[in-house]
Amino acid sequence: MNIIISGIHFEDFPETEDYAKEKVSRLSKYHSKIEKIEVRLSAEKSHRNDKHDFSCEIRISIPGDDLEVIDYERSIDKAIDKAVERIKRVLVKNKERQVSLQHNNGVISKLRRIKLF
Repeated sequence: MNIIISGIHFEDFPETEDYAKEKVSRLSKYHSKIEKIEVRLSAEKSHRNDKHDFSCEIRISIPGDDLEVIDYERSIDKAIDKAVERIKRVLVKNKERQVSLQHNNGVISKLRRIKLF
């Protein structure tokens, strides 16, 4: 599994990069065939005040699919946490869909063997 983390407009990027890498590396237990994970972190100055708005975009490549999630928050840690939670749900849903399709294909092939279908 290849993890790529990039950031735009950050002052403490090494600390944030380590935090993101730690959180994202745990995703391998939710789907075993993850090939590549790309994380894009960005900070944008808010129009209303001097604070920054942060975004975290996670893109995961698995065979036959690319899954993507984007989250915006006032804190980069919260943006990363929220994006990781959402991508976990997407990974689990994708894996369940694959298992369900494999199960259906197995049932259909058994029925064909005994000439019922």
